[in-house]
Amino acid sequence: MKRWTFCILICLLAPLTAGAAAPGFDVYQVILDRQPFGVPPPEAPEPERVVPVHESFAAQMVLSGIFELEDGNLRVAVVDKKDNSYFTLKVGETGEGGIELLDVDYDGGEATLSKGEETVVLSMSGASGTQVLSSSEREDRLEQAKQRRLSYAERRRARAEARRQQAQQPPPKPVYTGEELEKHLQDYQMEVLRQGLPPLPVQLTPDRDAQLVAEGVLPPVDEEGYEFEYADDPYYEEGY
Repeated sequence: MKRWTFCILICLLAPLTAGAAAPGFDVYQVILDRQPFGVPPPEAPEPERVVPVHESFAAQMVLSGIFELEDGNLRVAVVDKKDNSYFTLKVGETGEGGIELLDVDYDGGEATLSKGEETVVLSMSGASGTQVLSSSEREDRLEQAKQRRLSYAERRRARAEARRQQAQQPPPKPVYTGEELEKHLQDYQMEVLRQGLPPLPVQLTPDRDAQLVAEGVLPPVDEEGYEFEYADDPYYEEGY
């Protein structure tokens, strides 16, 4: 009985539903808004194009020197082999042609230059060490530069403190003074003469001079200071 009743209801409702319009896609939007299948992955960004080294403004440039200035700043010298010219820049300075020196790694022997949208690292090792940086590499390099500048500042403070302490120290006391100094110079003069070295501007005392004459180091002299030319000649003493 129940089975026949269900069939009759289906037959009666069929004509009504057949004439109804099909539901639109909007009825499913509420389901899609709940993201039952998860969040779709983001679109991958297009890779950044990095200028090749041979197309860069620094293609023919070579870092030839790094110098530390008195104020602690650093200056670099760069040679452009394209026309055999060179230029120098301090950190933060912009030269002719719009080239700016962003950073210098003194210990690593590298300098970071920029021109327009390009950022290039030059190396003391030559053209083989030239790098063109991407945007992310540029940011990393600048962050590292900030840390290096702090390190350089600490070194400068340490050197300045060492010079200040050295200036405050009293001068060293002389090892010899007075009679001790005179005796030391006399002894040293005798050793110099014994070794055949050029004598010091020190006048020996008569007894020390006589000692060197007796040793054969110095020739004898007369009362007026003249050397005896034939002092070793036995005939000279006999008047010949």
